[in-house]
Amino acid sequence: MNELPEKVKLLNVRIAAALAGTLVRESQYVFTYGSAEAEQPAVSMLMPPSRTTWSDGDLFPSMDMNLPEGFLFQRIIELYPKRSITKMHLLALAGDNGIGRVGYAVGDAARKPSAVVSRQELLSSQAGGDFFQRLVSAYLWTGAGISGVQPKIMIPSRVSIPIPDLIVKSAGPQYPGLAANEFICLSAAAHAGIEVPRFDLSANGDILAIDRFDIGSAGQRLGFEDIAALMALRVHDRFSERKYQGSYEAITEVIRLFSAAPGEDLQRFFEQLAFSVMVRNGDAHLKNFGLLYTKDDDARLAPMFDVVTTTVYKYERPGGFEDVDRTMALKWRRGKKYASKAYPTTEELLAFGRELCGVPQPRGVVERIADAMVQALADAEKDSRVPRELLTLMREQWNIGLSYAQECKASKGFRAGMRP
Repeated sequence: MNELPEKVKLLNVRIAAALAGTLVRESQYVFTYGSAEAEQPAVSMLMPPSRTTWSDGDLFPSMDMNLPEGFLFQRIIELYPKRSITKMHLLALAGDNGIGRVGYAVGDAARKPSAVVSRQELLSSQAGGDFFQRLVSAYLWTGAGISGVQPKIMIPSRVSIPIPDLIVKSAGPQYPGLAANEFICLSAAAHAGIEVPRFDLSANGDILAIDRFDIGSAGQRLGFEDIAALMALRVHDRFSERKYQGSYEAITEVIRLFSAAPGEDLQRFFEQLAFSVMVRNGDAHLKNFGLLYTKDDDARLAPMFDVVTTTVYKYERPGGFEDVDRTMALKWRRGKKYASKAYPTTEELLAFGRELCGVPQPRGVVERIADAMVQALADAEKDSRVPRELLTLMREQWNIGLSYAQECKASKGFRAGMRP
């Protein structure tokens, strides 16, 4: 682990490793572009370089976006128990490695590239036990630029790409089988034709490796901002509940505002949302959707990521009682009628697709996802890496999701039998 400065008041901010400006923390956060030229790329779609200097009382949302939470944040605190870790420290730790194209550096010193871990080694049968913890210890400097409370780290697997290109996730005692859970979900999404990054499960089912979706086919860095950042929300640390505020309807409005092809992206968003509903992913919050871009005017919806069946896990309520969260991460739509976060009815799901996403045949989307879920469960049944207990629990929950397609087919048959 490299030494972390006692105080960090100024950071050089880079876009794809090229200097874009400086970030200073004094009484406020102040970011100043190094150039006001038209070709200067933006550090955020909310912070165009047409305005040279930006200031705020808190860290800018697009910079707050990748600050480590949960597991990684705790590991950093443990490494520096006597240090008051600030957001500037966390940005310095992230360096050029965070999701998206924006990076940070204390001065001009470049870090030495980290040793590469091949995908084959990562996915081998030996990749279990304390292997993940060793990865975290070795690659915390390269992996700190990723948010989320689950155990994860970023590592480099290709010498040709100067940043970590793999997101590595692990199961833990609180969420047994988590890696296999997400593997099955991503497999179902791929079967359904929903765009997802490349993913692999280790031979013992303990580790999930996912390609970063913000690196282009030629290795170029892509801009990325999640929906929370585009809504100007800061969610790090004690404000983390903000990613659970708002509605899925509000996400459609952000897509309309920023996407270069809102019609197509709204239909893709409906696929991602319907999938989360049907696999019972109760953690589809504002940070689990976002936009990718190379220029400020070509933003498109990112592939689906961070999707698991959350209703197979229990949590402890006050008083020591165990319970299962059977609600969604956000409200369904605006208005008092949708004040709760309950999963939608079939008609509410279909109406969302038609009215808010412009999907002409939302029933077809639901039925396609259902077919893919059935295929993924059949594949998992034959996969020795998937724990049997987990598969049983997921099948029970997915049967609830499959009922959406059953109702779609029943209503379609009813309409077909009606006489004019």
